[in-house]
Amino acid sequence: MIDLDAATRLLIPKDLFGIASLDKSLVLSSAINMIEIWDKELYEQAIDDAALDFAELAEEVMGNHDEDVS
Repeated sequence: MIDLDAATRLLIPKDLFGIASLDKSLVLSSAINMIEIWDKELYEQAIDDAALDFAELAEEVMGNHDEDVS
């Protein structure tokens, strides 16, 4: 949990800043009642990895429609 300061800014503690590997470019991602703060490059990599995982799962569950069915 992070509190807002008097000017309603989010002040991220330095230890969390380092743990999250935050750099200059950030992404804010919301999910119901929370906001995630990501390093832009790490966020894009996580999204790409999730898309690949989903594609592999879909192929496993539904089969590869490119294969010849005899």
